[in-house]
Amino acid sequence: MKVAIVHYHLQPGGVTRVIENTLGAWESADLPIQTVVLSGRTYPGKLIKDIQVVDGLDYAHPEEAISPSILVERMETAARESLGANPDIWHIHNHSLGKNPALPMAISLLANKGAFMLLHPHDFAEDGRPGNFTCLNHCYASTYPSSERIHYAALNHRDLSFLDLMLAGLPSKAHLLANAIPFGGNQADGETHPELPENLFLYPVRAVRRKNLGELALLSIAHPEKHFANSLGPTNPNFESEYNQWKDFAANQNLNLTFGLGENCSASFPQMVNHARAIISTSVAEGFGLGFLEPWTYRKGLCGRNLPEITSDFTNLGIDLKNLYERCDVNVDLLDEPGKLQEAIRLALQEFYTSYGIPLPADSVEQAYHSFVHKGKVDFGRLNEELQRQILGKLQKSPVLLDQIREQLTLNIPSVNAIESNKAAVEKQFSPLEYGRKLHAIYREVLDAQSDKLEYAQGKKLLDEFLSPQRLNLLRTS
Repeated sequence: MKVAIVHYHLQPGGVTRVIENTLGAWESADLPIQTVVLSGRTYPGKLIKDIQVVDGLDYAHPEEAISPSILVERMETAARESLGANPDIWHIHNHSLGKNPALPMAISLLANKGAFMLLHPHDFAEDGRPGNFTCLNHCYASTYPSSERIHYAALNHRDLSFLDLMLAGLPSKAHLLANAIPFGGNQADGETHPELPENLFLYPVRAVRRKNLGELALLSIAHPEKHFANSLGPTNPNFESEYNQWKDFAANQNLNLTFGLGENCSASFPQMVNHARAIISTSVAEGFGLGFLEPWTYRKGLCGRNLPEITSDFTNLGIDLKNLYERCDVNVDLLDEPGKLQEAIRLALQEFYTSYGIPLPADSVEQAYHSFVHKGKVDFGRLNEELQRQILGKLQKSPVLLDQIREQLTLNIPSVNAIESNKAAVEKQFSPLEYGRKLHAIYREVLDAQSDKLEYAQGKKLLDEFLSPQRLNLLRTS
């Protein structure tokens, strides 16, 4: 079987790691698959052996994008050069993310040729990425091709259910394909580092808005005996100013909180993880949810915020996350002007819907507000940074309110037995070997297709699922 794997780039990160793990799994399983990886940039790593750089495949704004027909020609030429023939199947990652409008149009051209394809979205332009979505405006009608020869892969049941709704009545099939979790090199080796703080609760993420750094500050205020830290600063310049405000806030309030710990000491990432008492997460949105699985592979307990629409897949497979909290309720009257929360929601919804080119539903503000506020309390993790800082300033002055927060955010570290049990469950359910075999089976199913009759799904159905007012989070509106 000849497979061409396609992604915009192979820089270190989630999709690159998935591709590396996939190729490693196939090699371990000795499966009869010949592969080439097509990328718009050179690969800085060493694990992927056969790579072709395709000019025009990298991220590109609409005005910079090349002709889709030229992109298809270059992709086919590059694939044949490595495989010796056209691919039996094209495995394309994140084609609909809106990072390069030439790619979904090129996929449509391949579909018209009757190509066998697995389209593998890790993230969606429809999911809180209106800037990406505008990149798809002129090609959205043909962004989601459907035929018996075109299947889709989803990372979790939420995404799978959304894809199933969009593809209902069409010939394409969607599969659940949760990412693999590699175990090699994930064992703590006992090494620590003298620069690292004691009683460390490590948030091993780069700073982006959805990681909810304000809640890390809240935890620090509520648990001053612990030291909290995230590992890396932002790469997105649009978040730099907000990140610096959080750094200033932590310094001015003398919190046991370090932003960008890995950039402020010489400790390696394994040393930071090994030194930490536990791993923490305050994220309000994830695609796959690696952060809920990987800590156990290091034999580290996980504390913090749960995301049930993502993690229900994991708990159904025997991974115990009962120590995590799902909301962090604070009194809405701690805001300087509580009535302005509804206005902030209205403005955010209006901007959000407008950016997607959809009229704001009549009762959407009320729907969103009641998903934020229950019995006079608002979930802290759904507020924007300015509103979070208003609340933090008042909590610091009230021991009674801080006691209430501590009762919610207990940060109980799982027992050694619980950690070992979760580690075993992750190893069993998310092994790279099983992932490689499952993906190979999906390929076989795609290649068994008889008809190449082509239709197109209505992406608007997918957008409607993601754009529900009850899903609004003020940390995800820009």
